[in-house]
Amino acid sequence: MTSASFDEAIAHTPLGEGLFRAATPPSWMASGRVPAGLVEAQLMAGLAATVTDPQYRPLSFTAHLLRAPGEGDYEVQTEVLRTGRTLVSTAAKVVQQGKLIATALASFATDRPSPEFDELPMPEVAPPTPGRETDGFVPEFAFPYGDNVVMQDRLGPKPFTAPDGPMERVGWAGFIQARPIDAPGLLMIGDIGMMGWWVRLDRMYTTATLDHTTYFRADLSTVQADDMVLLRSRTGLVRGGYLDWDLDIWAPDGTLLCQSRQILAILGQS
Repeated sequence: MTSASFDEAIAHTPLGEGLFRAATPPSWMASGRVPAGLVEAQLMAGLAATVTDPQYRPLSFTAHLLRAPGEGDYEVQTEVLRTGRTLVSTAAKVVQQGKLIATALASFATDRPSPEFDELPMPEVAPPTPGRETDGFVPEFAFPYGDNVVMQDRLGPKPFTAPDGPMERVGWAGFIQARPIDAPGLLMIGDIGMMGWWVRLDRMYTTATLDHTTYFRADLSTVQADDMVLLRSRTGLVRGGYLDWDLDIWAPDGTLLCQSRQILAILGQS
């Protein structure tokens, strides 16, 4: 199978009036399904093409994933809800054959004057290896798109090795084909794996993202780095068939790029 690049996977065909046509290449599927992170990246790519004023940068993005797209094309529909002096509020949805697939609300903002404090330092770990090889755990259900990403573990227990926890892992992640850091890429990277709760399991369980909020904490246009970023992945509670998944993501220079939180449904054993 010829693998498409990430940029090809999120490419849109403009249809006018905030409408875009998108599709998922076969090499970016996961066990026959479109990964939630890729749907989110396609939504963000559509919104970024709609909010064209460069003074506004991505600030927040919340997606609700209703169902996975099927084979073939689908529409990304975007709308600017309000434009203020420092904030643009937007909405988007994915529709396929009349069925609502996903919805999103996102804000784009300018910087505002304020005090600045940082109590979220990047964990001290060895840098990513230059060959962009994967030495971390990628679950079987993530393929074939798992061949397009890089995972390098650094801190925390390995999956299925620590029944008493902690449910926290740290490692580098990115794409096989290097590309600049941007909002769609961070949404995809924030969903590609390294889940903390895997350490306490004795077998793999399949999950599905229900909603996912990401806060972008840096002006990504000024980040001088390719897409290898450091993830700190944590889960605090697994109960009633649902779990939380929190991520902090840093650039190699220690800049906190984004924070995200998901709620996922546990579908059953893989």
